[in-house]
Amino acid sequence: MKISKFRDLTFIDINQNQTIVIACDSSGAIGNKERDLVQVEPEILGDLTAQVALKEILAIGAEPITIVNTLSVEMNDTGERIIKGIKKATAPLGLPDTQIITGSTEENFPTCQTGMGITIIGIIDKNNWKQPRAVLGSLAVVVGIPKVGYEILEEQGDILSIHHLLELKKNPRIYEILPVGSKGIFYELREIARANNLTFSLDDYLKIDLNKSAGPATCAIISIEENEYTKLKNSFPIPVNKIGRFI
Repeated sequence: MKISKFRDLTFIDINQNQTIVIACDSSGAIGNKERDLVQVEPEILGDLTAQVALKEILAIGAEPITIVNTLSVEMNDTGERIIKGIKKATAPLGLPDTQIITGSTEENFPTCQTGMGITIIGIIDKNNWKQPRAVLGSLAVVVGIPKVGYEILEEQGDILSIHHLLELKKNPRIYEILPVGSKGIFYELREIARANNLTFSLDDYLKIDLNKSAGPATCAIISIEENEYTKLKNSFPIPVNKIGRFI
């Protein structure tokens, strides 16, 4: 059994034909309890936190098979509401959530601040999988807008959703998708270039902050064929911004 790391993902080869992929994320001090620093409804917390790990699993081309939530809150009613949000995140996939969602809550002590972790396990059929890779000469494009904290609650119409990610994956002229999190676009751009033995050149005038946290993966970097960029920009329902080129 071979175990390896790729960016934030863990790969476990379980046999000649299948690889397990593990992604995780966590959240603290975000919720509706008295000591939460960012006040949001638990359903929103569950939805957005689940989306982070789910986007990573989907972007690499794995199929989610198990979702584990570790909730540092009581089941009734905060835990139930967080799980409701997790189910909302998985809804676009049509997954049997009653079968694949499992987890634990804190029932011994009352909590005054929300904490949660989520782990998503996916599986790859190696016979039908080709690792997504940025292509030399392709454009580096950001889909969605980096947002964090209360910004996400103010306007969700321009952030990357699971539905948007699934639409991007259908496009054969998009070579790789990398969700962006708290480290920002510039960090992930360097990662995608390094992993593909490429470098990049940035455009002179950028309309997007490359160093800002994208919170719960509110945007993604894509490697896209140059001739496809204008079509995507004009038709996609959330902002699409070219930031440079892979060279």
